[in-house]
Amino acid sequence: MARFPRPRSSTVGLFSHLSNWRDSNKQLLASIRNVHGAVAHVPEIPQPPDMSALNLHDRAPPRPPLPREIPPSRPPPPETDDEDEVFKSVPQANQPILIAAHGLHQEVRQWSSKDNEIIAAAKRMAVLMARLSELVQQDSKGSKRELIATAKLIAEASEDVTRLAKQLARECTDKRIRTNLLQVCERIPTIGTQLKILSTVKATMLGAQGSDEDREATEMLVGNAQNLMQSVKETVRAAEGASIKIRSDQTNNRLRWVRRQPWYRY
Repeated sequence: MARFPRPRSSTVGLFSHLSNWRDSNKQLLASIRNVHGAVAHVPEIPQPPDMSALNLHDRAPPRPPLPREIPPSRPPPPETDDEDEVFKSVPQANQPILIAAHGLHQEVRQWSSKDNEIIAAAKRMAVLMARLSELVQQDSKGSKRELIATAKLIAEASEDVTRLAKQLARECTDKRIRTNLLQVCERIPTIGTQLKILSTVKATMLGAQGSDEDREATEMLVGNAQNLMQSVKETVRAAEGASIKIRSDQTNNRLRWVRRQPWYRY
């Protein structure tokens, strides 16, 4: 019986590589056909617009308005009070009462009178005292009546300063600050009462300027006005210190001490 030789493994491997080559070749040909189809495809070109309706004589549409530049808003005017006009000029050496009023005004003008009744009352006193300085130099029946009325208004404003200062002292927990505030404010009502009396005496002397009685009445009135303005200045300073202490202890302080900004800060 004849025996046939077995196929070798190399022959089987050859057929396997051949089959793989054919498959790869088919894939390569298919990829080439896809690339060719993509390159050979011609995109559709859109039709040009209809130019028959175009008229070169038509007017162009109006140009839109340019954006308007809004100017910046003006800065707020500096805070000014009515008494600034009264004290716009420096008083002369022969105006001692006006000098005293001007000194009080210089002390309180740095503070805003908004939400601060003590500053508002002190500013009112300075303006009234400046008016009293003018009335002392006049000689008429109307001036006499106005002199007495102005002194009465000054005394009333001084009572307001004293009342507000005492309320502030009661709220202050610092004994030294409270005592100092009470000491400087409690002498204001007495000086204010003396002002009313001395102004009444001076009013009776307006028709007799130059007499010894008139000079004496004027000197006493000047000294009283200077003492009153100085006492109010010291009260304002002490009240500010008390307010700072109260503000550090509690948050319901009614008086606000806000410095007015000068004109060059705006």
